Amino acid sequence: MEHAKALPAVDHLLTWSLKRTLPPVPRYLAATLLVALAAAIRVLLITNLLPWLIFMPVVLLIGLTMGKRTGFYAVVLSAVLAAVTIARSGASLWLTGPQWIASALFIIIAASQVIVAAELRASFVRARHLVAEREEANARLVEKEEQSQLLNHELGHRLKNLLTIVQAIVSQTVRQSPDLATAGEALAFRLAAFGRAADVLTASSWETADIHALAHAALAPHDSIETRFHLSGPVIYFQSQVALALALAFHELATNAIKYGALSNDSGRVDLKWSIEPGPNPAEPRFCLTWQELGGPAVQPPAHRGFGSLMIERSLRSYFRGQTLMSFEAEGLVFRIDAPLAGAQASDSA
Repeated sequence: MEHAKALPAVDHLLTWSLKRTLPPVPRYLAATLLVALAAAIRVLLITNLLPWLIFMPVVLLIGLTMGKRTGFYAVVLSAVLAAVTIARSGASLWLTGPQWIASALFIIIAASQVIVAAELRASFVRARHLVAEREEANARLVEKEEQSQLLNHELGHRLKNLLTIVQAIVSQTVRQSPDLATAGEALAFRLAAFGRAADVLTASSWETADIHALAHAALAPHDSIETRFHLSGPVIYFQSQVALALALAFHELATNAIKYGALSNDSGRVDLKWSIEPGPNPAEPRFCLTWQELGGPAVQPPAHRGFGSLMIERSLRSYFRGQTLMSFEAEGLVFRIDAPLAGAQASDSA
């Protein structure tokens, strides 16, 4: 099937006229000048041909470049000027009968030309719009494909990180447990805490998570969260890996408090507070967090460090790029984080 190709000259002409659309008055003035020029050429140079022929291409050009209304104006003006060039003073009706008929035919044919030219112009405009829409759609498609590739890459990267964390949890849990039953129980609780933290991150497309949401997600399984946990601090957001590590730390601290610390009796409580404090450099504020157990039984440093203690201190120290300290004070266990806010990877705070 052969595809018709537009003439380059016509294409350029239409493009030029659309880019330089004239206001009504200059447009009609330009049409008048073109028709007058055709009439002058007719009178001065072409005297032996029918007077209407010279106006045909001019009317077509005006209709093509200036639109339908201006084209109709050019038709009427051309008919009048053509009649002027052939009028004889002796004719009773200015023109002879055949000349009136020829003038009427000229108006009909020229008006038809204008209609066709105007439709061609409108079709060209529609085609340009369709081409622009297609190019825009193609650009959006390319952008979406690039975003999809980026998201797939990011998803793969995050999945590898999550698998690494899960592998470490499983490995250390099994290694630190005396038997498989104990390991299975501990692993189930830790993976559940990991899943709740993942739910918090999913709500924000795995970008950031607020420490309030992380703390509530980690401590929610404990029925006493409303009465025996006191949480206070400003809104601070952490990136995904930091958020997961922090949620797991809250889980381990709560589990330890239930087994051995302030939550192992009916009167103990936990104060969890955090703040943003000024640092030595005013441009580098610090993130400070304290988990303090009160009212529980007397505590003593354990004979050996379990997975929970090691994970809390080592992973958080690595992620926050600051100091972590777990101390067994007379009133109960105290865990502290003191790190640069930038090191805590805070993306927003209030």
